[in-house]
Amino acid sequence: MKHIVYLFMSVLFIAFTSCSKKEAYTINLKWNKAYPKDSFERSITGLKWALSYLGSTVANDSTILKFNAKDSIIIIDIKALGFSDEAESKLARLQYQFQQTESYKQNSSYDLGRYIAMTFGNPKHYYSITDVSKFYNYYNDNYKFSDTKGYVNNSSVSMVHRIILFSEKKVHKQAFVSIEIDSITRDTLEYETAEIMPNGLLKFGIYDTNGLLKDAASPKFTRAGTPAKCIWCHEVGIQPLFKPQQNYNGYLDYFKLDDTLTYFNQKVRKFQDSQWVDKTLTNKKLHTELELVYIAFMEPSARRISREWQMPIEEVKQKLAHLETHVHEEFPFLGKLYHRKDVDALSPLKVLGVVESIREPSNNVKSLID
Repeated sequence: MKHIVYLFMSVLFIAFTSCSKKEAYTINLKWNKAYPKDSFERSITGLKWALSYLGSTVANDSTILKFNAKDSIIIIDIKALGFSDEAESKLARLQYQFQQTESYKQNSSYDLGRYIAMTFGNPKHYYSITDVSKFYNYYNDNYKFSDTKGYVNNSSVSMVHRIILFSEKKVHKQAFVSIEIDSITRDTLEYETAEIMPNGLLKFGIYDTNGLLKDAASPKFTRAGTPAKCIWCHEVGIQPLFKPQQNYNGYLDYFKLDDTLTYFNQKVRKFQDSQWVDKTLTNKKLHTELELVYIAFMEPSARRISREWQMPIEEVKQKLAHLETHVHEEFPFLGKLYHRKDVDALSPLKVLGVVESIREPSNNVKSLID
């Protein structure tokens, strides 16, 4: 009898595991126009940047995304995008869950903006897909850091002082660490890390004082926000110093630190230029198209919601009449906007909820794959 019960439980466990690990390597993404100058081509560029920040080598081949321009559909095949096997599996497990939603079953496609918000824009999913370590100790165990360090007392982002660490000067395996410290006690307040991925872009991690990975930097110490906001600032390389710094004994002086950062940035850019061929990524200013895609989704206009819901705009405005609108400070041309969490609460079809904010700390960050 015990053997029968054990066998039954084993079968249940295997069934549960296989269900939870179901994967979909291909998925259809739907572009919904958000503002007057928005276009299918611009949104494809935004998606390419998002995939690249997740580790894809899409920049090395401009032909690996497939399209149905007539229906504004982008067809993604995870196995063709140059991800690691582990990243492929995690993305495929997410895509399977996207395909089980009511909206996907009805429309045979998933909203492009929501896809980016659920992958690149969700810190837990971003960390999992890019394989950022859950523990800060990983960096000391896997990288050899130089005894030469930088000191920043006048940061454009941090409200506290920072110690900057550099690993050995290798493009394919290199890391940088910013240790946020109390300027008086010298106590560590937080760790922020950056590693160069095989495709030449940086991936970012944020750790608390216990060395545990966290979704966003503490607003008490810094305006760094989430990994997506780190990317918004660092974009495609190592940022230089934007403000003069005081010199401290035992650390590089201001000019040598700036020169060192410039050296690292040039090295990364040179590697990118030697590998990337897609013109929408070799033109590095076009990373802004990614910001526009996710901002237009997270803060949609009535016109975008109308297309998303396949509902007349006047009917949409009636459903949203009780909600306040706002204008985006950075991109005012997006028009009068709503907040995604308010819009999703009124959606005619059930959807998977996204984080409250892609750039700033959120209270509702959840993982669907770990």
